[in-house]
Amino acid sequence: MSGSRYFLEAEPTLAAKLERFLARLAADLGAQSFSQGVAALVLGGGYGRGEGGVFRATKSGEAQLYNDLEFFIFSTSRAIATPLTAWCHRWEHQGTRELGIDVEFKQLPAGVFATAVPTMFYFDLLQGHQLVWGDPKILSNAPATLRHPTQIPLSEPVRLLFNRGSGLLFARWRLEEQPDDPDGFVERNHAKARLALADAVLAAAGLHDGSCLERSRRIAAANFFKPPFFAQLQEWHTQGVQFKLQPRHLHPGAAALADENRELTAVWLEVFLWLESRRLGKAIKNGADYLALSGRLFPHSSRLRNFSLHVRDLMRRGLALPGWLDYPRAALQRALVAAHSVDLSEAAAARCVSESRRSWRISYRRWWGLYN
Repeated sequence: MSGSRYFLEAEPTLAAKLERFLARLAADLGAQSFSQGVAALVLGGGYGRGEGGVFRATKSGEAQLYNDLEFFIFSTSRAIATPLTAWCHRWEHQGTRELGIDVEFKQLPAGVFATAVPTMFYFDLLQGHQLVWGDPKILSNAPATLRHPTQIPLSEPVRLLFNRGSGLLFARWRLEEQPDDPDGFVERNHAKARLALADAVLAAAGLHDGSCLERSRRIAAANFFKPPFFAQLQEWHTQGVQFKLQPRHLHPGAAALADENRELTAVWLEVFLWLESRRLGKAIKNGADYLALSGRLFPHSSRLRNFSLHVRDLMRRGLALPGWLDYPRAALQRALVAAHSVDLSEAAAARCVSESRRSWRISYRRWWGLYN
């Protein structure tokens, strides 16, 4: 069979491997007693959009899967939450072991789209996915507002950069631990950052698309409002697309990777503050300006909901982030900007999350896992 369903080019061996896994997954889901409470199971991400990465080891040249396998399961009943979660965890472990990549399941209520606000996540999922099991109408009947890139708010590209900036920070920490980057973790996060910088500017212009190739065409045209240093972002985006579709680990060495990280981080900070200046309507020249901002970083979020999230964190985890009336990610964004600013320090980043310098890295990773 053709590999075009999951990849840009024909990869019959990998495609057959995926097909067998998906067929077993669908059969097992249909055999479960709780399946009557499941409306649909879909494959999203790069493989669901037909732009999945194909990794070839330098020595063998054998094609391998590379990206995460991202599944979304839509349920119609809260009563099945416990067995459904157990089923998802079982297949996450089994799939990761069999396929050699991370397999993830995200559970969503079947009516989630009816009240959803536009996000890049919903846009991408609705634009490109593969139905594995169930009713295709769950996604096809979603509101048109979720399918139009002009409806995506500026907070979304900011969130994208928050996640990729965190990836750069994690890559910097990894280089301190394993300078030779044996598993390509640093290279992978650098490639994601190269892709995201121009993608964020494109999304801010209302021109986002789920296809990285279509985004690349729009970025090359550059017919939208953009920062003055956009030429560098265009070049990096081309490199990022190439890595996304045909990932390779070059292992350039610790010194080269450290130089890349510093360069990417410096440009990331410029783009992030440029976007935040637009989103918040304030002039933000550097990290110190960002940390000095008064008021909430998420002024349109509900104060009551924000307060409830902080209370939930305090009750479940025994601690909460600063800024109880702001969305919890606000404290993490301030910490990230501090960590990436040459005029600030890790001590300043630690204060943003109310941690000591010694413990803030562990704390940041934990909070990022909750609010990325």
